[in-house]
Amino acid sequence: MAIKFSVHKTPQPNDRKGKQLTHARAIARSTQKMDDICALVCERGSISSADVKAVLDSFVWVIGHSLKYGDNVELEGLGHFSPSLRTQKLPDGRSVVSLDNVNFRCSEKLKNELKSAQLEKIKTATCYMPEERKTRMLDYLQRNESITTITYTKLNACSRYQATADLKKYVEEGLLYRVGGSTHVTYLLAENPEKEI
Repeated sequence: MAIKFSVHKTPQPNDRKGKQLTHARAIARSTQKMDDICALVCERGSISSADVKAVLDSFVWVIGHSLKYGDNVELEGLGHFSPSLRTQKLPDGRSVVSLDNVNFRCSEKLKNELKSAQLEKIKTATCYMPEERKTRMLDYLQRNESITTITYTKLNACSRYQATADLKKYVEEGLLYRVGGSTHVTYLLAENPEKEI
């Protein structure tokens, strides 16, 4: 068992000596959901899956409740949760503050546990040429209503940086419409009559 990773060219490609820089990215084997976690916890003891699920559900509620009232949450062995705020400037000069996200800082205990994990390098596919990336995206959009940056990245075996640049270009060309904001951006074909902006 190992954490698999791939090596990619860094978007700002050169260091001071003109050498191409690279970086590693972890490749998730899967995403463990609530039912998966319940099953794993049940294997360690005699607690029923329903009890584990009820405790985890309450656990999530307590964290949300605490953060909502302005508390930070420190879970020994897991990490530290805190609310993150965003300030936006309005055209009239006033500022509006809103909740942006939840910060999570991993505990030292969990980080140290991961340090013993094995690493396995996976060879990555070469990124498709620009015209082929465009064709593959259009084929995908014939079968699906929208596409995200992450989906475009996987579809074309390219970096997130390249996917963002391509999608921005397609929007500027009028090929796609961008819908949503922040971390919830999707792209629709411009000729899609059901688009909502």
